[in-house]
Amino acid sequence: MQRSAVALLVLCAGCKFSVDALKNLGDTTGGDLAVGAPADLATGGGAADVDLATLADLAAPAAPPDLLADPCAGAPSLGNGNVAAQCVIGTPPTIDGNLADWPTASFLSMTKATAAQANGTWDVTGIPNDTNASARYFVRWDLSYLYVAVSITDDVQNTPNSTGSQLSENDALEIFVDGKHDQANTYDSNDWQLVYSADTQKVAAQLTITQWPAGTHEAWSRTSPAWTLEAAIPWSILGGGTISPGKLVGFDLKLDDNDSGTMRERDLILYYGTANGNGGCTAPNCRTDVYGTVQLQGR
Repeated sequence: MQRSAVALLVLCAGCKFSVDALKNLGDTTGGDLAVGAPADLATGGGAADVDLATLADLAAPAAPPDLLADPCAGAPSLGNGNVAAQCVIGTPPTIDGNLADWPTASFLSMTKATAAQANGTWDVTGIPNDTNASARYFVRWDLSYLYVAVSITDDVQNTPNSTGSQLSENDALEIFVDGKHDQANTYDSNDWQLVYSADTQKVAAQLTITQWPAGTHEAWSRTSPAWTLEAAIPWSILGGGTISPGKLVGFDLKLDDNDSGTMRERDLILYYGTANGNGGCTAPNCRTDVYGTVQLQGR
């Protein structure tokens, strides 16, 4: 076995000394102990170089999804007259008819004074009109649904009609949606008239009665005569596409009021724009260009 020579350092006061590399015993070449040692890690030759920049476990980790930008952020300013829909990605409301998980202080009013159309018989003094038929509503959204909640005030609740085409003659709420915001003088596959009777009956129309759209959820809370309605309308029936802050959706509400027990006496239509053509029909059940507009906003 080869033995290495040991360098002896002699320390003394006032002495000068130097350390020379000693020869390896048995090394006939007189090579320095440093020569022929494993290659310097930085210069290669012998042991493999180590490139810290390429070590996966030392690289900066990618940000996990929950640290990425909020998908609710970045909405443009709310357009003039548009209804703001609050983003609830990650915290959707429970569709159970109970509005406790909605920001009720932010609900918007729908009354004879604020609706674009008030048809039928109303008290001329205006005093009992809000009690007779009025509503408060709010709109929310996530990547799966457009959510609508409506709290309805009514002094007499009647739902005598059970035929689909006659449900709007009951105490009922109608939600109109134009998924692609086409604003056309007719309907297409992403436009819907959804009628919710106070007695939990429902019917869907696209100019004519059609099958209730798949994936749509709704719930009533009936404290007659007042009642509430929650609806979750899937983007899949509204044309899909990119769902993000700033998206525009055609939107309208109609509140039907039946006090007599036969046919409705009055109704309110939230939006009723100027329209021409389509056989003279200017109502939201005929066309989408008279709707208002919902704009997807942040939290």
